[in-house]
Amino acid sequence: MSSDRSSRGRSAVPRGFSRYYVLELLRKEPHTGKQIIDCASEQSQGIWKPSPGLVYPLLGRLLDEGLIEEIEGGRYQMTEKGHIHRRGHRQDKRHDQKAD
Repeated sequence: MSSDRSSRGRSAVPRGFSRYYVLELLRKEPHTGKQIIDCASEQSQGIWKPSPGLVYPLLGRLLDEGLIEEIEGGRYQMTEKGHIHRRGHRQDKRHDQKAD
């Protein structure tokens, strides 16, 4: 019973990974929410299949932040602001690694 309690609430992916993953996927080409879920499951060989309850609210937040936009066919693509944000985030990560 203790092991059930200790594993409850834990995710298969680190905090913030879903946001990073979606932005990286949309950087390459537009996707629908379902395509994002399917890509994650396929790329992880079924280990991680994000739920619609994770993906669609995340897409909503990214839309609100102006990092992505919805285009025809219910697909999402990264905006110029999203590309700038991503490049800045990657530069920050490289800077942090050099400081270590």
